[in-house]
Amino acid sequence: MENMNQIKLKLIQKIIRIDDIKILLKIEEYITEFEKATTRNIVSENTAIYQSKIHFTNEQLKMIKEAEQDIENGNFYTDEEVRKMTEEWLK
Repeated sequence: MENMNQIKLKLIQKIIRIDDIKILLKIEEYITEFEKATTRNIVSENTAIYQSKIHFTNEQLKMIKEAEQDIENGNFYTDEEVRKMTEEWLK
């Protein structure tokens, strides 16, 4: 099985050989949509989007803001840390 870098290199080589602008624009569009989908974070957006997409109570909005502050201050555990703590607890 190929590793990620090998796959990326093969894709780049294939893209370089494409001379059809429509295909290149479609590839660019796909990558842009992928980037939007993977980088969009509803929690980091202002409260107006919370209220327009999901109707949170004021208490829920307060809790979200507190969670954002915790993340900014580094007050959280990684998935790996939680798994290790759980393993220790279950022993």
